[in-house]
Amino acid sequence: MAWLIRLYPRRWRQRYGVELEQLVQDLRLSSSRMAIAIDLAKGALAAHLEQRCHMQTANRNAIKHGVLLAGLTWLGVSTEVLLTDVVFPSKTDNDSVPLVLASYLGVFAILLLTGRLAARRGASRTGQMVAGMVTGALIGALFVGTLAVVDNVWLGIVSQQQAKIDGFARSGAASMRQYINHGLIGPAVFFTTVLGVLGAALGIAGGLSVPAVRHPQS
Repeated sequence: MAWLIRLYPRRWRQRYGVELEQLVQDLRLSSSRMAIAIDLAKGALAAHLEQRCHMQTANRNAIKHGVLLAGLTWLGVSTEVLLTDVVFPSKTDNDSVPLVLASYLGVFAILLLTGRLAARRGASRTGQMVAGMVTGALIGALFVGTLAVVDNVWLGIVSQQQAKIDGFARSGAASMRQYINHGLIGPAVFFTTVLGVLGAALGIAGGLSVPAVRHPQS
């Protein structure tokens, strides 16, 4: 009968295996081996179905939480863009290195947090990876979307940056607006793709940082 208990999911066995073995021993005195075997097989199937259903729900919730984190990150990044490009504009279009570094580190921390939260809520490795990938790609897309809005709404301020003036002069574009909008195509692809890939990797890394739950056995 012991081999039938191995049909149950590993986590289920870690938590209930000892009790189930004792129950099987007790039932041998009053039930046939065939009846016990059928009950064990049915129980193993039900345990696998329950675990799969729970895992799928946990994965979906992990993605939802990732989207929420991406939205909160977007609000922070949008505030930074407005401050540096509109409220306190730079003539050189050169953001300070500490500010850029802090922004990237903040995004990486959010992606790690996405995977960690997903793992803590029971998401699988695939769920952690997908949640991180969606979060990263969404942050990248929203960031470029913010740049597009800021550059077009406050074109008069943004177009005074020397780097944009020089780039426009070399581009041959018909207008500064056309030059800026065309220049956002590359970053849109780059940030969405790169942050999506990094998000997948950091999502798994964040999940791995959560210790596996171990249940004592006697």
